[in-house]
Amino acid sequence: MIWLALVSAVGIIIYLCIRLWFLKKTTERLATRLVEIDQMKRDFISHVSHELKAPLASMQETTHLMLERIPGPLTDKQQRLLDLNRQSGKRLAQMIGNILDLSRLEAGIVEYDMQSSDITDLMQSVVLELSGQARQKSLELLTEIQHEPLIVECDPNRMAQLFTNLLENAIHFSTKGGSIRVQVRSVGEFPQMPQHALAQMPTGRTSIGFALISVTDCGPGIHDSHKRTVFDAFHQVKQGKKSFGESLGLGLPIARAVVVAHHGAIWVEDNPSGGSVFLVLLPRAAAENERVARAS
Repeated sequence: MIWLALVSAVGIIIYLCIRLWFLKKTTERLATRLVEIDQMKRDFISHVSHELKAPLASMQETTHLMLERIPGPLTDKQQRLLDLNRQSGKRLAQMIGNILDLSRLEAGIVEYDMQSSDITDLMQSVVLELSGQARQKSLELLTEIQHEPLIVECDPNRMAQLFTNLLENAIHFSTKGGSIRVQVRSVGEFPQMPQHALAQMPTGRTSIGFALISVTDCGPGIHDSHKRTVFDAFHQVKQGKKSFGESLGLGLPIARAVVVAHHGAIWVEDNPSGGSVFLVLLPRAAAENERVARAS
């Protein structure tokens, strides 16, 4: 009887091992298929975006020629309609550009021109560039940018893109007549930040300190359940059945990709007086790089 029980037990164990092996293989096949489907989706989006660029450029050029009155004179009503068409085309071109940009960033095929740059100057330029958009919504732009240079090893163009996306997001979601606060300062150690943001910082890297950038809006705020997914592609913040904004939701995913490429962290917190605070933490450049950058 004992031998029979042992044989039965061994048989059950062998059966379970075989089942586990089959489950493991099935799971591996499903995981591989999911990766393939995800890649197919990205390739499709990238291909379609490329195909849309040429006819859109042709339409924009035609609109431009008509507004220049090269084919002939226009009535006031015709000019207003063409202006609307040009604005819509510009917005669509920006959406397509963002899709292509995000595809390249996620694929890791973007080359970065890293150099020691003063991000206080970069942020001042972005604030000046977007001040007109803020005025259109009667928004007050408040800046607290330190006077001393804050040198970061970065790609200046990508860093300007990061700041632009954060500020455009704040302008887009802020309530008309409110204010937006932009802060840039150096910190000696990690600030108080959520664990998932701290996990974004690569281990084993040394830094003489950090640059802390924050953009505070006066919008509807972001629920805790969306504070991480808001950086996912095509994510739209909803309140009830209403979706805020008409964009594709690519500005923040692109911002996160740029931050990750610069060995930093990005996260969002609640603004105590209403709205959200988007924060970026970047490692400062080495002391020698800072000295050279300041001297130049």
